[in-house]
Amino acid sequence: SILSGCSHAGLLDDGWHFFVSMRRDYSIMPMVEHFVCMIDLLGRSGRLDEGESLITKMPYEPTAVTWMTLLGACRMHSDVERGTRAAE
Repeated sequence: SILSGCSHAGLLDDGWHFFVSMRRDYSIMPMVEHFVCMIDLLGRSGRLDEGESLITKMPYEPTAVTWMTLLGACRMHSDVERGTRAAE
């Protein structure tokens, strides 16, 4: 997907733009998978606070994949405290 490509290329601003435009411009409600891509993108960019916040604000129950995505970013950026929360 475009969001996954943005995540792997480190294109945070572009990914966020596409994520927001799904709903705003095309009336497409992002699914859990889209939120996970954004959490991955924020995490890879070192914006772990925003990634964790997105998990708590998304209109779906977080899945194991959601938390594992944040946990991977915590490992990448050595955020042990947040990683512990994600692992619970």
